[in-house]
Amino acid sequence: MKLFYFSIIIVLFLLSIFDLIVGLINDAVNFLNSAIGSQVASRRTIMIFASVGIFLGAFLSSGMMEVARKGVFDPSYFYFSDIIFIFLSVMISDIILLDVFNTLGLPTSTTVSMVFCLLGAAFSIAMIKITSPFNNEPFHHLTLYIKMEKTFTIIIGIFLSIIISFTSGAFIHYFIRYLFSFEYERKLKYVGVIWSAISLSSMTYFLIVRGLHSTLQGFTDENLTGFSLFIQHFIKWIHHNFFVFLLILFSTWTLIAKIFVSLGYNILKFVVLYGTFSLAMAFAGNDLVNFIGIPIASIQSYNIWNESGSPPAEKFNMKDLSENVQAPSSVLIFSGMIMIFTLWFSKKTKNITSTEINLSRQNEGPEKFLSNSFSRGIVRLFLYLGNHFFKLFPKRFLVKIEKNFKQKKIQTEEGVAFDLVRASANLTISSILISIATVQKLPLSTTFVTFMVSMGTSLSDRAWDRESAVYRVSGVLKVIRGWFLTGFIAFTMAGITASFLYFFKIWALFFLIFFIVFVFYRSYKLYNKMQDKKIEEKPFFGVVNLTLETTLNKTFDIIKPILEYIEGIYKNSITGITQENLKILQENRYHFLKVKENFMSIHNSLIKVIRKTKNDEPIAGILYLHIYNKTKEIIESSDIIANHTLFHVINSHKPLKYQQKKNLLILERLMIEHFNIIKRITTDKNCKKISCTIQNKIIKKIEEQMNQQVIGIIHKKYGTKNTFLMLDILRQSKKITENIEDMVLLYQDALSHVSSTKKDASFLAF
Repeated sequence: MKLFYFSIIIVLFLLSIFDLIVGLINDAVNFLNSAIGSQVASRRTIMIFASVGIFLGAFLSSGMMEVARKGVFDPSYFYFSDIIFIFLSVMISDIILLDVFNTLGLPTSTTVSMVFCLLGAAFSIAMIKITSPFNNEPFHHLTLYIKMEKTFTIIIGIFLSIIISFTSGAFIHYFIRYLFSFEYERKLKYVGVIWSAISLSSMTYFLIVRGLHSTLQGFTDENLTGFSLFIQHFIKWIHHNFFVFLLILFSTWTLIAKIFVSLGYNILKFVVLYGTFSLAMAFAGNDLVNFIGIPIASIQSYNIWNESGSPPAEKFNMKDLSENVQAPSSVLIFSGMIMIFTLWFSKKTKNITSTEINLSRQNEGPEKFLSNSFSRGIVRLFLYLGNHFFKLFPKRFLVKIEKNFKQKKIQTEEGVAFDLVRASANLTISSILISIATVQKLPLSTTFVTFMVSMGTSLSDRAWDRESAVYRVSGVLKVIRGWFLTGFIAFTMAGITASFLYFFKIWALFFLIFFIVFVFYRSYKLYNKMQDKKIEEKPFFGVVNLTLETTLNKTFDIIKPILEYIEGIYKNSITGITQENLKILQENRYHFLKVKENFMSIHNSLIKVIRKTKNDEPIAGILYLHIYNKTKEIIESSDIIANHTLFHVINSHKPLKYQQKKNLLILERLMIEHFNIIKRITTDKNCKKISCTIQNKIIKKIEEQMNQQVIGIIHKKYGTKNTFLMLDILRQSKKITENIEDMVLLYQDALSHVSSTKKDASFLAF
């Protein structure tokens, strides 16, 4: 059995590497989003600042995750085998859970995940021991095994951190924005210097308290030497001379900020980069041990058991695990290097950061989340309360305030979700809240604080206007729901895994290793599939000024693949309904949904594209709108055909009559011929030689078939379902033909207009 437990230690070590990777991917959102969202610098520069912070935090970190040893459960009530199974189930559950959240692009709390995994695993093993016939202990003895008070404190901390962070972010940033307004550049000399000094002072204090002070927790004075001892004395001096230290700090940063501004440098850029470094360092100095605390505790447990002569693992008490143990510096630095490597090369990091940036961005764009009844109710409630609240103030006062919240110029830079004022506010408010919680020894999650502060500041910036509020609120509620699900799922998953290991031991170990490999493989495939399906939101990216010629070229490139797909969908619909082939129709419907999803890229970027039209050439924007409308109508007609043919066959309605099938096959041949002509036009980008012969044939054939259908109904040859299906196919085929022909005419007139000196859009009105 000694080899079995040694194997578990090796597995735990390997799992800790994966835990570092998935943990960094999740927590990168905490210190990257403000810098990335405001585009304070290139992504490379931002990553360098974050990497330096992570490395320095790992180098200075020397604490141990005590909650892994004795924070949630009492080791003296467990045997060595129990402890090893608890730790292994925690690592397995935590890795799988975080990887799922990372794949879905939702940030969650690594602290909550780890704590509830520990709680679930310890609870499961404790219940097995209590209910065992050998022990037969009363149920209330569970409080001896599990520290319930710690659990309730964590849950309360979750609620408080969410509410306080959001409220603080909204109220504090409201006054910051009032002082700066959106035209903040002209106020940098005075307001900017003071605000930068406040921000940098609070973040420096945060760096010292959160990044250094908490790393010394659990150490005795005998264990502190050299630099660590100096830090402890320095922190004690700060606590005894708090206001003096704060005054020195503020004065120093005020002088530095004034020098920066005098040299013409935007001081807020430095604030945001410094804040990114600060949060990254604090993260590595504290949250790092969340990921390696369990493996180190496992190694220490194994050493305690091994040094005692390797007695029966099921009877060896682990009370010695309650002692404080220092994490080796080499392990922490190695862990920091893995996290830096992950930060630079993991694509999922971008996926996580995009969620928060999407919910907090100032400019317009496609919404990632759909609205629901709850979010709509919340928005209506606040609109009602807001209308009554503002009636309490005089109109002149409100108008004066409103001037500072109006965006006098639209952000034109691509990728800028919000400005440097809000980015600096996000980092500063988060730093202050985390510092206060650290001093007061209150448990909270850095993910909860940074995310909710960001949501609060975006609310006070009017980023959640009536155009986007329901979608943003829905997204925030979904993320919060995911946080609470994290705790529940972590508790349940770790509990089941621990029980499985307890009863099946080596067989359970082999199965769980295989299961982890399978989950990671499926996660990798799912992520790649999601990336492949991801809609390109900016089909006109890089087109600064939209001209008529550019519009023609770009729309040709967009329309060509769509028409090719529509041709295939139409052909499969006719084949499927005439042959009553359910498989073809189901696959056809799936392919259509992909076309519809890809068309959303054009839909989502419609307003952005039109805004890029040159002022002296509005025809380009008008033409693009007409092409968009015609394409949308073609897709809607194809939707009806694909859906109704599938509905007819899947519900086992009567098949079409011989004459109906014959008519549809003739129509299909004409439609395919029409599609081929249009495809050649989009390839050659030449509409001058197009004739209306094929269109006239199709329209004439559709009218003939409709007449035949009426005659068939009179003679009671066709049933109700068949009739409605045929009429839908014929009517939508006619619409597709007419819309394609309208697009061709648009292109013909536009191409002849390119060389014309006219600037009106009369040729587009029909």
